[in-house]
Amino acid sequence: MSSKKKNWIVFCLSIIIFVLAIFIGNDVFAGSFLEGWKGDIFLGYSKTSGNTEKASGNLSAQAAKKVNKSTVSAKANLSYSETDNNMDGQKWDLLGKYSFDFGKDDRLFNFYQVLADHDYFADIDYRVTPSFGIGYHIYTDPDWIWDVDAGLGYRITRHRENTAADNESLTALAHTFMKKKMFDNTFISQDISVYPGLESNAGVILRSETALINPLNEKISLELKYIVDYDSEPAAGKKTTDTQFVAGLKYEF
Repeated sequence: MSSKKKNWIVFCLSIIIFVLAIFIGNDVFAGSFLEGWKGDIFLGYSKTSGNTEKASGNLSAQAAKKVNKSTVSAKANLSYSETDNNMDGQKWDLLGKYSFDFGKDDRLFNFYQVLADHDYFADIDYRVTPSFGIGYHIYTDPDWIWDVDAGLGYRITRHRENTAADNESLTALAHTFMKKKMFDNTFISQDISVYPGLESNAGVILRSETALINPLNEKISLELKYIVDYDSEPAAGKKTTDTQFVAGLKYEF
């Protein structure tokens, strides 16, 4: 299949997802769109000095609006680091998602989403993955949340330097999110997404984010994050796995 034809397929799929999100979720867009959003902003930063000058920062934000059975959500992450005033880390990702609850006790949900990401030192100029699927709310208590979902999508990867390795492929998606109260007001959460390619040499993309959240007051929490990014088919000369440990403060709104 030609590159132009594949790009046209992805463009059409993205438009279909967007239109479905609007028409199926018209309740979410009723009234003032800016009202009813809930979310948080996280900021982490570290700096060391001495034999090596090292600085790193992490900024993330997420927000969701739920009306009746429809939910629109967005999430963004940005990481940057430098050693001896030379950049040695730069990556970001953006996720937009629409979901609709249905079935007995509204435990089932369908979803439509688009994920875009960039990793300078992994030679990923950009990677875009529109997808759709179905999921299940296993636990919905405020002290114990657990969702699982799965679906299909299409992944477009463009490289900064090795453009000959640019590729596009169908992909599956498996995702789970868990958040549980451990003791007092301390929570632990786990967010894992796996994108196994469905074509030859497409590889597997995985992202895991584990967080320990300790509220300091009603709005501000201390948060420790451990993030793993895995690509079974990295660009030439690049490693399959990147890890980050980040400590910072989270503000809820």
